[in-house]
Amino acid sequence: MKRLLLCFFLFQIVASTTWGQLTIHPSTFVLTGNPSENDVTIHIEVTNNQSFDAYVLWSRVVESAPSSWLTWICDKNLCYLPTANACSPSKPNILAPGEKMDLQIHVNPAAVEGSTPYNITFMDYEDPTIILGTVTGEVIISNTVSTKNNPSQSNLSVYPNPTSDYFQVSETPGLRYIELFNIVGNKVRSFDAIPQKQYNVADLTDGIYLVRMLTSTGKIIKTIRLSKR
Repeated sequence: MKRLLLCFFLFQIVASTTWGQLTIHPSTFVLTGNPSENDVTIHIEVTNNQSFDAYVLWSRVVESAPSSWLTWICDKNLCYLPTANACSPSKPNILAPGEKMDLQIHVNPAAVEGSTPYNITFMDYEDPTIILGTVTGEVIISNTVSTKNNPSQSNLSVYPNPTSDYFQVSETPGLRYIELFNIVGNKVRSFDAIPQKQYNVADLTDGIYLVRMLTSTGKIIKTIRLSKR
């Protein structure tokens, strides 16, 4: 009996170490949006429960999304391209004890209705076979879903798009900072958000960029694709 209790106690320690390192909220979700929206988003809060730094990688599986959809993830370090299904191994998300990471799932449905399961797995940087947590969900894009629940986000836009020399952002309450990322996820510009300001990108290489808009506390309001030509 003592031996069984000891085995059970050891199992609890291992389980706590392996699976209790992160708190993930929500761990399940249903993300709904309207085909007219160009960025349907959900925020996943990931917290490091350990007494030391956590080095976190992630991978995702999007099983059956319509081919015209664009879906991407922004983590602590980067906003990844829609073609990226995993965090860069060279850029783990480093979370201090008790630190929270705001991981965002973005979907641009390109005016197409549809649905897909969406799964994210969080792994340990040093040993990716160690699973730190999972998120399971479903994305549903339908014309029956109203955009009126979040008018500031649904009306937020970047123009002109495509652009050759500058872009502007429609005025939105709470918008404080604007960040621009290139196709490999590196930040290439940072701006203070100023009403009616023109943000210069004339010197940047032609291509696709992600414009990330944040509040004064660093919370992401929306991320929009910008084409530079």
